Amino acid sequence: MRGLGQTFKAVISAMVGVGKKSDLVKDFERVEAQGPWAYIIVGLIMTVVFVGAVIMVVKLVLP
Repeated sequence: MRGLGQTFKAVISAMVGVGKKSDLVKDFERVEAQGPWAYIIVGLIMTVVFVGAVIMVVKLVLP
């Protein structure tokens, strides 16, 4: 579960545009060891969540 939490943290940091160089190095090492699929799947999930949140906010603001 710790690995999944780190993956979510890395994806959220990338979406916001902030992060530490040391975390980036750890992420690249993890991708080299395990492959990129966890990051791809979490990235897609977070994109869907973000788009859904934007749609909900627009529906709330525009009656």
